Parts: sequence; C-alpha cells; structure tokens
Amino acid sequence: MSSKVLIDLDHLDRYVAGDRSLRDEILGIFEEQADMWTRMLEPHADDAAWKDAAHALKGASRGVGAWDVGDICAEAEKLVGEEQRDVARRSVVLEELRQKVHETVAEVRRLRDAS
Repeated sequence: MSSKVLIDLDHLDRYVAGDRSLRDEILGIFEEQADMWTRMLEPHADDAAWKDAAHALKGASRGVGAWDVGDICAEAEKLVGEEQRDVARRSVVLEELRQKVHETVAEVRRLRDAS
C-alpha cells in the first residue's frame, strides 16, 4: 500500500491550475482536516462515527493526491457492522493511518515551506 510519493503534485497542480498560493492554501486545509479527522477516529467508536471520520479523511486525502492516506481510510471505512467491527483491527489500521498522516503532513509542511 505504500508508495514513495506522499502527495501527487501532478494531480494537485491540475486541481489548482498551477496556482502555488492556492496549492499551499489547500495543503494547509488538508493538514488541519487530517489532524481533526484522525483525532476523531476512535477504535471503540460506534460504526457511524468511525465510518464518517474515515470517509471524510479519505475525501480530503484524495482531493490533494495523498493516495496512501486515502487507501488506508478506505480500508478503515470497511471496519463497521457486526462482522467487521473489531476494535483490535481498528487499532492496527488507526496506527497505520496515524503514521502515514504524520509522514504526509511532514511532506505538506516541506512543500509549503519551499514555496
């Protein structure tokens, strides 16, 4: 699941039509959303709260081209319902997600600082 590119800049640049200022603003919003939605993911949460947080972060991630974060969120979204709700599995996925978000946010900051 891990690629070397944390943010797909080609995707993001098409999204912002090459406007670096807009790119940096969107990356800043992503950073805030990644922090907020990751904090809201709690392995013991009810299915609706878990799935909503994973889905929101998936959308934000895919919007900026953070494909790995989006893929982990898609996996997390499936961990609902009697058959799939497993606190231990949610905990493992959440730890993987936190690590990838941490790496991706570090890349976001590097990109914004380089502008």
